[in-house]
Amino acid sequence: MSKLVLNQLDSYQVLFYMYGIGVVIFAVIILIKTRGTIFPTWTLSEWMLVLACGVFTFLYDFLYLKSLELIPAVEASMLNYLFPIFIVIFAIPIHKEKLNCYKILSMIMGLLGTILLITKGNFTNFSFTNLEGDLLAISAAVSWGLFTNLVKKNKKDMLMSTFVITLVAWLLAIVGMLVYSQGKLLQMVDFYGVLWLCLSNIVFGFFLYFRALKYSSASLIASFTFFAPFVTLVFIMLLLGERLTWMDGLSAILILFSVPVQRVGEVIHRRKGIVI
Repeated sequence: MSKLVLNQLDSYQVLFYMYGIGVVIFAVIILIKTRGTIFPTWTLSEWMLVLACGVFTFLYDFLYLKSLELIPAVEASMLNYLFPIFIVIFAIPIHKEKLNCYKILSMIMGLLGTILLITKGNFTNFSFTNLEGDLLAISAAVSWGLFTNLVKKNKKDMLMSTFVITLVAWLLAIVGMLVYSQGKLLQMVDFYGVLWLCLSNIVFGFFLYFRALKYSSASLIASFTFFAPFVTLVFIMLLLGERLTWMDGLSAILILFSVPVQRVGEVIHRRKGIVI
């Protein structure tokens, strides 16, 4: 969907409308829920943490969309799915999570399954096309790894935090559009595309992601994120009637079993009395 929207809008315009719609939706929800009391009383460090989350979520979307302007969607997706690995890496210093062989195996299975799913196992015709685009996609993955771990540290109200994060990202998108692009009125088809990106990535996406981070370790959530391309494949099969290949089946097995592998490791370490 991101690639399709970028056919009519540039990355700055997409982010402006995507985050802008998100800000409006969250503001309406908060006004209804709090009856007008919308400004929380937080300490400076709490504000700085949430503001940093807003910066990194903007950087993720901005860098990924910019990479899509320079490299094919398959290439950008492959590099983007390095972010579960960065989630695990940053969880070590930020949350003091321990790295073990089960987590490493889980990451390898999920990453390999994702690569096979995206490339269909055809590596002979695949090549990296643009170094700048590749670096942008990898930087986006790094940004999401940092964003995930910082969000997990945030203990304030989830709805208010999400509103502030989205507002910060929208303000950065406004600055980017004013400096490097220009305003553009949305056509109806473009509006539907941006609305879908907003609802799936921000409104519903943030809510589900933040709830999951509240009750699970960052490493486990990293494994679950590999399910995204698999879910996409299921929808393609159901809606478009495409048939699964044996490569798709192998990819699905690797992705689906990557999470149980890590859970088994947690159970084993817990029985041994090791903190993970």
